[in-house]
Amino acid sequence: MDSRAEPSAPIEVETTWRDRVAVVSVHGEVDMDTCDELRSWVVDAVDARPEALVLDLSGVVVFGSIGLSLLIEARHRAQRCAAGFAVATDQRAVLAPLTETGVLDLLDVHPTVTEAIATALAAATSLRVGHS
Repeated sequence: MDSRAEPSAPIEVETTWRDRVAVVSVHGEVDMDTCDELRSWVVDAVDARPEALVLDLSGVVVFGSIGLSLLIEARHRAQRCAAGFAVATDQRAVLAPLTETGVLDLLDVHPTVTEAIATALAAATSLRVGHS
């Protein structure tokens, strides 16, 4: 487990692995002040060539508009490497902006990490079939 953020920081991020799935878990605030740090975690996770990437936003209490862009970027990064991508959250702070902007329709979002992993792995299989 890797944790780079200070305990008092507005964001805490860690990456854990479930077989070949990178789960990037975020706690705190996703905004202009924290998006670069979160982006670096996503880049590192994708660079490790997982079969799938899941962003666990169940600990996010503030989700600024920059977070919407970051999710789309994360999905594109994963797909370029033929990795599946999904988001896990049941937090209103995240779901409300996703719904209001229509971004929810562009992503696979599930209330639990387990469900997000299953969807991301299925997407990875589809991507691999599409690349062959």
